[in-house]
Amino acid sequence: MATRKGEQATKPPSFRNLMTFRLHRVARISERISEQYYRKHLDLSLPECRVIGITAGFGSVSFKRVAAAANLEKSYASRVVSSLVERGIMEKSPNPQDSRSVLLQLTDHGKGVHEQTYALALSLNELLQAPFRRGQVADFVAFLNTLEQQLERTSGMIEAGGDLGQAPALMAPVAESLSAEPGQSFMLDRAFAQQLHDMLGQYLAKD
Repeated sequence: MATRKGEQATKPPSFRNLMTFRLHRVARISERISEQYYRKHLDLSLPECRVIGITAGFGSVSFKRVAAAANLEKSYASRVVSSLVERGIMEKSPNPQDSRSVLLQLTDHGKGVHEQTYALALSLNELLQAPFRRGQVADFVAFLNTLEQQLERTSGMIEAGGDLGQAPALMAPVAESLSAEPGQSFMLDRAFAQQLHDMLGQYLAKD
């Protein structure tokens, strides 16, 4: 639209500036990198690694609980579990408390795979956390914990048909409790984000 001399065109609001948009973008990038990373080193998909990690944490766990914890549709989770069973990483056994379900546990081979998976996960986390101070990482994890609770609370309100405009905050804003030093910024500029992206690409390209 043409504007008069001296007037500035008003830009329409952008979804790219919203926290939800940024979260979705970061999540997609993180999942893509993790998928490439585990495929390269263990020939396992990211969902397979999640199922392995969740099962290892419980020792023996129902299929339903694994699917829910991994945030996978039951049909897809079933295919993931079947693949792991075929590869000798996981095994099924009858559930004494529910004859309609089975319990999942890792085989001895699967426990070794889990150790490798966890070691790789630690390495990837260390790489991603490298640009930040320990306090910043702790604050970010605290923020994610609070955000996850607020998302679950909001999801419940949506399912119940509630009005999000009347949804109270779960607790005081996390920013008020951050321990970052005064004057220190937690923002990443475009140049640094590109640098981190290039660094991850070089890391994943290594033999």
